[in-house]
Amino acid sequence: MNVRPLSLFDHLVSFLSFFVITVNLLFWLPVLVLAAAARVLFPFKIIERYTFSLVSHVYKMAVNVDKWWFTHVLKLSFSIDDGEGILEQLKSSDNPVIICNHRSWFDIFLLQTLFSSGGPLLRFLVKEELLKVPVLGWVCYVMNFPRLKRRGDAASRRNDMNAARSASLELGKTPGALLIFPEGTRFSESKRLARNSPFQYLLKPKPGGFSAIHSLLASDVMMIDVSIGYREQEANCWRCMSGAVSKIEVKISSSSAGEVGDAVEWLDRQWEKKDAWLASISPRMPTEKSDPV
Repeated sequence: MNVRPLSLFDHLVSFLSFFVITVNLLFWLPVLVLAAAARVLFPFKIIERYTFSLVSHVYKMAVNVDKWWFTHVLKLSFSIDDGEGILEQLKSSDNPVIICNHRSWFDIFLLQTLFSSGGPLLRFLVKEELLKVPVLGWVCYVMNFPRLKRRGDAASRRNDMNAARSASLELGKTPGALLIFPEGTRFSESKRLARNSPFQYLLKPKPGGFSAIHSLLASDVMMIDVSIGYREQEANCWRCMSGAVSKIEVKISSSSAGEVGDAVEWLDRQWEKKDAWLASISPRMPTEKSDPV
């Protein structure tokens, strides 16, 4: 599949998209900061409850602005296979766990658009380095997203495992969906080969964090598996923000935590299904080029 090179106009649209999203975040950021400050200064349950409700509404309004831009301005088309009606169920389910393959930074914007505009607030495990990114990093800090070091040494692995466990325990205290990218990083063909992945379109998932989280979940917690497939070979975030990626495929399925059984085996089975589905919709999806954003 030949990929159309981006024109000067496309690059300008991408720049404008990022500008709009940044302004949108900055507009709501003072409310988030004030809510965080109120929690620190007045550590009472009633204050925590009201500030979380405020933050949740602000989060959803910001997501809806982004959603409007993606669908009405960029004209992005999302083809969603949700035969179980999971998106509708989420309106009355506060604490699901969502796992997803990771191809581009745009995955996060897409998942927020799908889940958070009408469902629960989406929280995710973030790399520590992301906190240094202006605006986005501030939002992650104010909303207390669990932070991972991802450095490979023993101390960092212990920190990451503790962050995963903490995120799992938090599910029972405050409403919100917990998003996990089990691959740990964005997919590229070079990473797939370097890691000797048994999958054609995916990196082998790292089960440690997922297993730690699953071990602490109540049996009735909803586990949602999302597969994202971009119809273009070179579907990086910059290209998506230009509107050049015409169609994005999404497949959603669910299980309860009690149905998962062995977390490692279950994750491998899900990845086998995901890889087969990605092969069926886009046989030439892998690319050597990394996401520039």
